[in-house]
Amino acid sequence: MISEIERITELLKKSFEGEAWHGPSVSEAIKDISEQKALQKPMHSHSIAGLVLHMASWRNFVTKKLAGDQTHDVSEQENFPAPTNWASAISQLNESQKALIAALKEFPEEKLTAVVPTRKYDFYTLLHGIIQHDLYHTGQIMILKK
Repeated sequence: MISEIERITELLKKSFEGEAWHGPSVSEAIKDISEQKALQKPMHSHSIAGLVLHMASWRNFVTKKLAGDQTHDVSEQENFPAPTNWASAISQLNESQKALIAALKEFPEEKLTAVVPTRKYDFYTLLHGIIQHDLYHTGQIMILKK
């Protein structure tokens, strides 16, 4: 029987890498975007590269919480950093995926209902939340790249 951690991991992989139920995955959405387009900052919006770095920052937050970090939070600078290099932003996002999947493999199933340190929700909610967060910003990226 498949565990809940394995189900969540599969959802995370599909939403990031492909075969997602909703449509284009994160990786599919950022594929073939030029650096010029990625760094372009429309009025009243973040750039695509800025959104990618924002996603990576919050994925790193989740990874650290899964690993037991009691104090880490996303700083204002990390929340929406000023991007300067598209390839670096993509690399950071891809590394965040690897780290998150690795952390999930080590995370005990029985801790899914434990409250995340410094938050008011549990790890189950955190994990589904990061998937939803990714998809929300993927939708923004799909609009911005048109």
